[in-house]
Parts: sequence; C-alpha cells; structure tokens
Amino acid sequence: MTGKAFDIGECIFYFFKRFGENPLGVIWIAVCQALVAAALAALALSLLGPAYMGLFEMAMHEAPGGLTEAELEQEMLAMMGPFMASIPLIGLLGIIAALMFQGAWLRLLTRGEIASVIPFRFGGDELRLLGVNLLYIVVGIAAYLGIAMAAVVVGLVAAGVFAGSDGSMTGGLMTGLIAFVGILAIAVIVLVFCIRLASAPGLTMVDRKVRFFESWTASKGVFWHLALSYLVVAGLILVLTTVLGTLIQLVFLGALMPLVVEFAQIAEGGTELMPEEVFAMLQETLGNPGVVVGLLTGVVLGYAMQIVFEGMWHGVGAYNAVRYRAGGDIEETDSPTLTADHPAGASPTEG
Repeated sequence: MTGKAFDIGECIFYFFKRFGENPLGVIWIAVCQALVAAALAALALSLLGPAYMGLFEMAMHEAPGGLTEAELEQEMLAMMGPFMASIPLIGLLGIIAALMFQGAWLRLLTRGEIASVIPFRFGGDELRLLGVNLLYIVVGIAAYLGIAMAAVVVGLVAAGVFAGSDGSMTGGLMTGLIAFVGILAIAVIVLVFCIRLASAPGLTMVDRKVRFFESWTASKGVFWHLALSYLVVAGLILVLTTVLGTLIQLVFLGALMPLVVEFAQIAEGGTELMPEEVFAMLQETLGNPGVVVGLLTGVVLGYAMQIVFEGMWHGVGAYNAVRYRAGGDIEETDSPTLTADHPAGASPTEG
C-alpha cells in the first residue's frame, strides 16, 4: 500500500485544513483542554500551596536559631508530607489528561471526528496511544544506550588518532574532524528515526489498532517530504513565536506597567517594603479591570499560539498516516507489514 501522492503544502497546513472543516469543534477542544488543565493546576496548587505558605511564614517569622536543625527538618517534613504523598495521584491524573488531549486532537486530525459534548474520552483510542507512547519510551531508552556506546567509540577513535599523532597540530585537527563527523552522524541517525517513526500515533488512530514500527513503512519514499515539512513548520513556528511572543510580552508589560513604575519609584526612594505591602499592591493592581483584561488577552493569545503550534507540528505525522491509508483497506491483522529497509528486517512472506 502506497497511499496517495504526498502534497507538501497540504501537509504543512494540514491542521488549518481540519480547522476550516470544523472551526467551532477545534475551539471547543481547546477550551475544554484549558479547563481540564486549569482544574489539574488548581488541584496541584491546593495541595502544594499550604506547604509553600508554611515555609514562607516560617522563614519570615521564625527567629534565627529558634529551632534546631532536626526540629526544622521535622517541621518541613510535616508541611511537605501531604503534598509529597499526593504526587503519584497528580502524576497519574496528568498522564490520563495528556492521553485524552492527544486522543481528542488525533481523532480530529486523522478521522475528522470530535466526541459529542465533552471531546475527551478514556477508552480504546487512549489506551492504544498509551501503548504507542510506551514504545516511544522503550525506543528512546535503547537509542540513548546506543548513542552512549557510539559516543564512546567515536571518543576512543579520536583519542587513538590524537595519541598516534604525538600531539601535532595535524593530529589535533584530525581528532576534531573525527569527533565532529561522529557527532553529526549520530544526530542524522537520530533525526531519521524520529521522522520515520513520527506517523505511529496517526496510524494507530486511523487503524484503531496499535501501529508503531509500521510508521517506518508509511514514511518509505516520502522521508524527504516529511523532513522538509517538519523543517518548514519549525521555521514558521519560530517566526510566529518571535512576532506573537513579542506582542504578548507587550500586552503583559502594558497591563503591569503602573505596578512596575510604582516599584521603581519606591526603590529610588530607598524605602523597603514588607511582604504584606507587596501583596497588597499586587492585589490592588490585579483588581483593576484594565489590568485584568490585558492579562487575560495575553493569556488567551499565548494559549491560542500554543494550540496552533502543536496542531501544526503533530499535523505532519497525522497527514502522512491519512495519506498512507488513503485508497486502501485498513489491515485486519495486529502485526504490521515491514519492508526490507526496516531496521527490524522485512516481514516474512507466505509461499
């Protein structure tokens, strides 16, 4: 199965294509994601806040030498204990939320679907994505070990060349060249694997079965198309980040400028503020409707920018998965068909 022809322009702007098909749906996913993330952040803050406030009050009000080192450690453990015990729960909820976010966006990008009412689910799609992400971790660990071994080999070769040259300038140049070529080769290999395995989540969502190594086959013949698409998307993200990031910073600066000026005037006068006074000034500033509108505008712009960037980046792999499956039947077996150029070797054939 080769799928339809690769359209680089469509690939780069694939997220915007899906957005044009269902703009309200995309906005609804983004809003729901923000609400869920805010709820998780509020939960973490409610657990962590008391501990930090306790530490802050201890630092501000406890007289020097009032507690021994052992007593201070006991006080800190008593304050941090409840939060430390809740870290596994917060981590688990974070993983579940991340899988639901990934599932919702990939359903949109690959199948054009948005779950009714609340777009997030935790079912077969999300469990399969969990399997794909775990495989990414396993491959990442193996790649890390392989890179470490390759770096050792390159280092030994470079050291051997330098030792054989008796420390001459030519030997030093050869050593540097060997190290550079070795590092470049390792980087290229890592890049190739990342691009050729990038379509795994999209294929998994399209086939509704775990697809990982088949991403290698799906990228056969279109590697340079994918590489160019990722390069262009990265360039667009860099440019837009610079422009929109500057705009967002100006919005925040404009909203907080009165407070900044007031702090500068106080510093010039040599007056030292107590923490209570600082908090009072912050509360007064944040109570200003104009400041609130400015800060909310900056937050909304920043979040919208993040959604667009992530959608464009993940849209490349999703597009290739949809392109690869276009015009052919989805395989009914759980085992992917691998080609001869696959690192694991070609799949066995019958007959």
